[in-house]
Amino acid sequence: MSSKGVVSERFAHRLQSVGMDKLAAFLLDAAGPLTLFSAQILFLIEPLLQTFDTPVGDLARLLEDPTQVSALVERLREEGEK
Repeated sequence: MSSKGVVSERFAHRLQSVGMDKLAAFLLDAAGPLTLFSAQILFLIEPLLQTFDTPVGDLARLLEDPTQVSALVERLREEGEK
């Protein structure tokens, strides 16, 4: 599995563990092209959030790639149906 796939799996698991998988899938799907804009915002604030040991950069890189976002949405929807 690629590093992007691992990041996608990690975020999917984290969202599922807090019960936000369906909402996250809906928002990511509805956001469409705005995910690229969101990624750029995350890159800007990443230095501020590094002190909290958050994977902001990983999330930003995931949001930059539309195929990864689509794969994450599909994974969240599949897991939500189980």
